[in-house]
Amino acid sequence: MFRMLTYLLLIVFAASVLQAQKAPQRVSQKTTSATKSSSVSSKSYSKYRNLGIGLGLTRSVVYLARNVKENNDATGIQISMVYGISRLLRLSMEYTHYLPIDIAPTWYNIKANTIEINTHIIAHLSRSSAYFYPLFGLSYNTFSGTYTGQNDYLNLGSLYEENSHVTTNWIGLNVGTGYEYFFKPGSFFIDYKMRVGFTEGYNQINIQDVCIMAGLRFNVKVRSLRSLFIYRNTRSRYLLDKADED
Repeated sequence: MFRMLTYLLLIVFAASVLQAQKAPQRVSQKTTSATKSSSVSSKSYSKYRNLGIGLGLTRSVVYLARNVKENNDATGIQISMVYGISRLLRLSMEYTHYLPIDIAPTWYNIKANTIEINTHIIAHLSRSSAYFYPLFGLSYNTFSGTYTGQNDYLNLGSLYEENSHVTTNWIGLNVGTGYEYFFKPGSFFIDYKMRVGFTEGYNQINIQDVCIMAGLRFNVKVRSLRSLFIYRNTRSRYLLDKADED
């Protein structure tokens, strides 16, 4: 997975360089009326932003410090919402619920959930309906299960009793990359991310989770929050001024 992340990041960088080096188009002379028309249409378009509602599947190690068994990733169901802040930035809010797994013989009946918020830096591809995006953000992660104390190389016995139910909450720093391909009226996306946090029982910052997810989004145009607030404030000031005149 780490090798895959390296390849994806290199592709993102290459795409960004190609887009930046794209030759500028020839500018033709336009009449004053055409310029005004273009300005008006640009302003009207800026009032709207893209909003996407997504559903997907994810594979995750859940808690890397504890899940040391090979081929023992958890499968999760993810729902997400992405909002376009600008042409180059967007915000995502995601919730993932993982199906129960065991990390025998130390942990059994493990249940995990993740709530996160991320920022996407969009790298557009010329003449394509797709783009890449490096991402970073914060996550709130919950890990709960039955701790047996057997074969526990982390020595968590000093913190928990054997054969007890344990719930651990931890905050992670998300770093990763993603790809999204658009088709009307939706899109297909795939993300790869790592979550960095403190290892329990040790004062060390390590990679606590590695996951990959894919799914579909339904995208619509919505009024931007900025245009709504500006419009309301302008209208309120106008009505107050008219009231003063009367």
